[in-house]
Formats: sequence, structure tokens, C-alpha cells
Amino acid sequence: MKFKRIILISFRQLLINRSTTVFAIIGLSIGVASVITVVSIGNGAEKAAINQLEKTGTNLIVINAGKVKKVILRRDKTDLVTTLRMKDCEAIVDGSPFIKEAVPSLDGMVKVKYGNIITKCMVNGVSSPYFKIKNFVFNYGDVFSESDNHFCQRIAVLGGQVSQTLFGNEDPVGKTLFIERIPFTVIGVLKSKGITADGANEDAQVLIPINTALRRIFNTDYLRRIIIETKDRSEMKMAETGIVDILRKSHGLASEGKENDFTVNSQLSDIQAIESSSRAFTWLIAGVSAVAILVGGIGILAVMLLSVKERNEEIGLRLAVGARRKDIVNQFLAESVLLGFSGGITGFVTGFTASVIVKYVSEWHISLTPGPVLGSLLFSILIGLISGVLPARRASQADPISALQKE
Repeated sequence: MKFKRIILISFRQLLINRSTTVFAIIGLSIGVASVITVVSIGNGAEKAAINQLEKTGTNLIVINAGKVKKVILRRDKTDLVTTLRMKDCEAIVDGSPFIKEAVPSLDGMVKVKYGNIITKCMVNGVSSPYFKIKNFVFNYGDVFSESDNHFCQRIAVLGGQVSQTLFGNEDPVGKTLFIERIPFTVIGVLKSKGITADGANEDAQVLIPINTALRRIFNTDYLRRIIIETKDRSEMKMAETGIVDILRKSHGLASEGKENDFTVNSQLSDIQAIESSSRAFTWLIAGVSAVAILVGGIGILAVMLLSVKERNEEIGLRLAVGARRKDIVNQFLAESVLLGFSGGITGFVTGFTASVIVKYVSEWHISLTPGPVLGSLLFSILIGLISGVLPARRASQADPISALQKE
């Protein structure tokens, strides 16, 4: 029997038994829809987390003074440890061909005052490349220059939240505020970035030149961290290894065999951790959903066995007039595969629709790649094929005389 004719007959037979066909398809489609929905939401959450992480800049490596335990989605908590200095920035840039920028940073919670309004916020001393590598955009004003940093100018750039707290909707550029009773002129206001992936609120900070922070605010010559931008993401691992070697040599740790007195965290590690945890969660839920697909396969098996019983006369008549047992097998396998395919397509449409609804209702991100779609569809067809083997075999082994006599 030709393949096209087999499919046509199978399709007509499934339409005749609409009620059982619909129930078989529903059972399978629930599992497929679950896989599609979970995978699309999981992939969307992963991409959203990575995009949020990259808002703070790309190809970044952060060197913290002392030992810091890195926890994803939480901000690093460190005390001021006297192990990093300005000369370390110079050593890193000069010693590694993979480094594009090295930005020193020293921050702390400090009282900031404008008029009668006083707030305690993060004051962060940085060099001017900081704004570029961290992807900041200005609402008002502009960045301070290296000359401003060299001469310890008392100028400040405000995060959006600090600006709103101190000045409301007023343009603060050119106005004077006080940081620890020292007057600073506001030269710029940053656009809001919100909470970053490491838990930091970069809108709630005041940025001043690093030399000004060292000499006028914190009165120290030590840094809290150094932020590194590499030339390319593919070079981050090599850059990280080189940075460790350079700092161990600079701090005299290599010859003495001591542990590092600094902690290196790369953005690449954070991205890999997010991808790994998201992938594990997605596969866990997808595995549970696969069980639902298997249950749907049992539904197809039950429907096909029932179909064999109901169609005894048809099977006997076809065998009696010369149909080969192989034709009977192919007929029932085609019907079960069609059920599996229909369940897969219905599940995909349902799952995709559910994902879109979740996106608009909850504002979650969704991302659907071809892999899970094709995988779930092929799995549905495979389940349909396997579920049809026993009924097809039973139908082909029927005795035509007995089948006709029973009817």
C-alpha cells in the first residue's frame, strides 16, 4: 500500500473516531505544552539575567582587596583591606596584553548634604574611563576628565536616585553639595540603571575623581577594588590568569608561596554560573514534563488497542481479500504516529500561547529556540510510534475467519 494512501486512510479513520482521537491528542499535548512553556520561560529568564549583568559593562574582571566570597545576585561585601594600590592598576595594564582599561575604585557610605536635605549614600571614587566601561549614560552634564582627577578637583557626578533625593526634578548641574562637609560642584547626572545582577544600586551613588576620594574624603592610599575591561571576551580567562600572576609578583606573594591577598571575579564566571543554574532548572522541569508526555503515550496506546477491538470486522475483511499483514501493521502505526504528531503540534501551539500570555501578564521574558520545539515534536512522534507497535502487531496477527465470525 502506498504511503500517501496509508496516511489518507489513517486520517479518515481518526476523524471517524473523533472523541477518542481528541482525548489521545489532549493527553499528549499537555506534556508538550508544559515543556515548551517551561523551556521558553527558563531561556527568557537566563537571557534577562545575562542582559542585566551586562548592563554593568561587558568583558569585565573585578579585583577586590582581600578574600571575597562571590554570590550571584548579591553584592560583594568587603571591609577595606590594605592590599590594593594605584600602582597595581599600572602594573596590570603594563603587564598584560589582554587588558583594555584598569579603573581604580574606592567607595564607602558617606553623608551627602544639599541645603537642608541630608542623605547617606555610596560615594565612589573612580577614574574617568569608569563611566564608559560600565555603560553609563548621562541625563545632564558630562564626565570628569583625567586632569580633574590629577588635580583632585572637588566635582561630582550623581546617580539618578541621589539626584532625585537631593534636587527633585531640578537640574543639579553647577550646584554645590557637601560630602563630609567638603563642597563639591555637580557636573553631571546619570540615567537610571536600576538594580544590577550583583545586587548593587548604581543609581544611589555619587561618583567623584579617585584622587579626590583618596586624599579629601577617605584619607588613604589603598583601593577597595580594581575594575578591568578586557579587549575581548574570548581573552578573559587568559587575562584573569595574567592578572593573578602580576599581582602575586607585585605583592611579593610568589616567592613566599602565600595565598592571594586579593580576589578576582570575572563576568564570564558569573555568566557561566547563571547559564548553568538556569539550564539545570530547565532540564529538571522539562524532565517532569517528559513524564506527562509518556502518560500521553499511554493514552495513545489505550486508544489504539480499543480501535483494534472495534475494527475486528474491517481487519478480518481486509485480510480475507488479500491484504498483507504488513499493510495492517503500517496502517495502525500510521494512525498512532498521526496521533503523536497532532499531539505535538497542538502542544506546541498551546505552550507558545501560554508563554506569550505569561509574558504579557507578568512581564517575564520568554525565549523559544528551535531545539526544544523540534525535540518535543520528534519525541511526540516517537511516543506515538512506540505506542502503536503493540496494537499494530495484535491487529496483524488476527485470524480473518475468526474476526469475521465474531462480527
